[in-house]
Amino acid sequence: MSQIPQISDERLEELVGKIRPVVRMSKVTTSRRSRLEQDEEGDLYYVKDVDPRNVAFTWEPKPTSMAKGVNPNPYKEIVTIHSYGAPVFFKPSIAEVLAQISDEDIGRCVAFETNHLGFTEGSSYHTAETRLYESKR
Repeated sequence: MSQIPQISDERLEELVGKIRPVVRMSKVTTSRRSRLEQDEEGDLYYVKDVDPRNVAFTWEPKPTSMAKGVNPNPYKEIVTIHSYGAPVFFKPSIAEVLAQISDEDIGRCVAFETNHLGFTEGSSYHTAETRLYESKR
């Protein structure tokens, strides 16, 4: 894949309401309080809404609520590509991810999680493993 597929504003608006980014978090309790920290083995949490085209949803994601209706095991993993301003900054947008989910998966997917893999050949884009999640049955 040499270019990131495009998605119209109308289609993006439609999908943002159906397919949401998630992050894995675990509750950490100290003597004074409990807090959530990112943890690859943690529970899935929805993240606070961000601008779907211009803000990286993975930068300091703020969990809003546990994704209770989402099956915690991904049904599929896809490789997505993402633009960057500088190679050291992995900044995937929700629009980039949604544009790369197949039509077949759009009807099934309710959440996604994206983790940095590396670069495309020629280092033009970042690559990521994007896990697709469906509703609990």
